[in-house]
Amino acid sequence: MKFAWKIRNLLQGVMLLAVFTAFCGGGVLTACLMKIQAGPVFLRVLGGICLSAGILLLLLLLLTWLFGRFFCSFCCPLGCFQDLAGMIPIRKKRTVSDLPYLRLLSAGLCLGLAAAGWSLGFLFLDPYSNAGRMISGLSWAGAAVWVLMILLVLWKRRFFCTALCPVGATLGLISAKGMFRLKFNEKCVRCGQCASVCPAGAVDLQTGTIDNERCLRCMACVSACRMDAIVFGLPEKSRSPVDRSRREFVIRGSILFAGLAAGLALGKSGIRKFIAFASRTKILPPGAGDTETFFSRCTACQLCAKNCPSGIIVPGEGGIGPVSLDLTKGSCRYDCNRCTQVCPAGALNPLSLKEKQRTKIAEAHFDPRNCMVFQEGTPCGKCASVCPVGAIRLRKSGAPYPVDISRCIGCGACQNVCPAVPKAIRIHEIEKQIRKV
Repeated sequence: MKFAWKIRNLLQGVMLLAVFTAFCGGGVLTACLMKIQAGPVFLRVLGGICLSAGILLLLLLLLTWLFGRFFCSFCCPLGCFQDLAGMIPIRKKRTVSDLPYLRLLSAGLCLGLAAAGWSLGFLFLDPYSNAGRMISGLSWAGAAVWVLMILLVLWKRRFFCTALCPVGATLGLISAKGMFRLKFNEKCVRCGQCASVCPAGAVDLQTGTIDNERCLRCMACVSACRMDAIVFGLPEKSRSPVDRSRREFVIRGSILFAGLAAGLALGKSGIRKFIAFASRTKILPPGAGDTETFFSRCTACQLCAKNCPSGIIVPGEGGIGPVSLDLTKGSCRYDCNRCTQVCPAGALNPLSLKEKQRTKIAEAHFDPRNCMVFQEGTPCGKCASVCPVGAIRLRKSGAPYPVDISRCIGCGACQNVCPAVPKAIRIHEIEKQIRKV
């Protein structure tokens, strides 16, 4: 079993490398690997996005039932960062409290919101999305997550994973009743070394058990045990690591149900519509559909922003809200559909290049009062030369006709090249993206 800890560390390093590559614009293939992250998979399934997400979820739950919270061990990027923070040479508090009511309430609330069509819970508590904000470095929210995670680790190690994370809580419920569990054998001498290195506080020396609901499968206890007393195996009925009374079962079930009900009620209320209304001045990335749908699914992981070759996808205010397009920084390239391909949460529908080229995301409006040709007679015509769909045509005098709205897709190329100050052509948002035939 000693080698398991080394293999786990190797896999964790590979995952960290993949995450950093994806958030450094390392290509669509690497970025698409982020679709296997548990939080986005939950959102795609609860949002009824696609069959592949359902298959991924079933596979994840099956493997968790067989082997425990392996995902938290080496697949979760936020867990990897917490392990790195745990290497800071400061004495950490040894006791990690078990807070089952808190984690069940968190899981229920987030899953209920997602089932109602609103990703608000995952926006704040999804480990992958928080890791994305940390790596992207696009806002103060990412820096705040860095500081918060380090403080939590120095205080109580993987406290976030065992008390707040909705993904971890959901996987923990399955792992608690899993087939193969970590347990002590007859070689254990109760030295306490395993308990001192466990970041989740899952080892109970008094009862000689390991709580597989909280166990993160980091294998640190296995590596630290000098007696080879911790093994993987089928649970023993006489020494069940989870021994709860009927009353405790009812309490926990009630808390989980209350969280689900609260999330569903909140998601179905007018709060979602209020947020959509407050954000209607935003231009959304291709594949977003409409404001309400996009804002209900985007978790602001910033993966699309870091992989946009034009750099026009920007985070919401403070880095917490959903992303949008800032076409003052450039234009949405006609030959690019990368953002629609990499979105892991299903907030952007995957579009082929031809589909993206026919998707109207905004509208260009021409103001002749600012046009240099109209006002000064200066030859120009730049707007017409860069329009990829021929929505701008020039008169014989060189002055542009009004924009053909039926052709315009709102890419912003014309606004980007317009030399007038203020701009003679400006891009305006539309309520719903239109797919042209």
